[in-house]
Amino acid sequence: MENLAFALLVTGPIFLMIVGGYLLTRQGMLHQPFINDATALVFNVMLPALLFNSIYSSTVQPSKEIPLITAAVLGTFAILPFSWLLARPIAVKDRSAFIQGAFRGNVAIVGLAWVEKAFGTVGVSQSAVLVAALTIQFNVFAVILFVFYDKDKKFGLGMLLAELGKNPLIIAVILAILFRVVSIQLPEVVLDTIQILASASLPMGLICIGASMKFGQLLRSSPTALMSSFLKLVAVPALTVAIGWGMGLSPQYLGYLLLITGSPCAISAFVMAHSMGGNSQLAANIVGLSTLLSVVSASIGLALLKVYI
Repeated sequence: MENLAFALLVTGPIFLMIVGGYLLTRQGMLHQPFINDATALVFNVMLPALLFNSIYSSTVQPSKEIPLITAAVLGTFAILPFSWLLARPIAVKDRSAFIQGAFRGNVAIVGLAWVEKAFGTVGVSQSAVLVAALTIQFNVFAVILFVFYDKDKKFGLGMLLAELGKNPLIIAVILAILFRVVSIQLPEVVLDTIQILASASLPMGLICIGASMKFGQLLRSSPTALMSSFLKLVAVPALTVAIGWGMGLSPQYLGYLLLITGSPCAISAFVMAHSMGGNSQLAANIVGLSTLLSVVSASIGLALLKVYI
């Protein structure tokens, strides 16, 4: 019970922030134009500031996080054949959204918020490069996936590079690493500004997630959305933790793997499905359903991790 209580202390506040965003919207205090603008601000400015600050100000060497990154990337990659096989019986137009929902996590908002609550700012610093690596992986897989199931689109290296090159999270991480490599010292006033933006990213992002949720759609969620959510919340973190354990990673690093890869499906999955001709309604249902269920799956997973490892 003590381990479960600790797990709920980690996931509970994050869940309440999301619920708070939903309730504020229901009360008419938040409106869709603001939600859209705030979400864009979080994704394009605040989260990049958080990742940049975490890497630039950290004493951790990114090269030392290679085993952590390897475990997460392999675990995410391993879920693809399983999700592809499970998607065979469903309609072709639904397969891309189903498979994407099984691997694309909200690592930058929910995942990092969990890590910060459980392990503090040190955990965020050590997980920042992992988030960047997974973000690259998610975008590569998603572009290939939607093009594969859309015969009107042709996959090319240029399309892939364009998707990666315009991602602000990836840009922020690359800049932070470059600044550290060439020892560029930013003025204190610039660093303080970045830190202020970074501190606002996670609470604002969580509120935006809650404000974007539509419970009416969740009530209509299909077994397809439930299966995709199960793969994302249970299968992926179980695989990554097992790989990390086999590689001899410390319990703290296994905790990073559990919380980052066990995060719910990201809102960007809906955006990608909508823009590339997938079933955006199914993607939205997976995002909402996995967000609600993640507080249960992450709490149980974290409690089990403390008991057995």
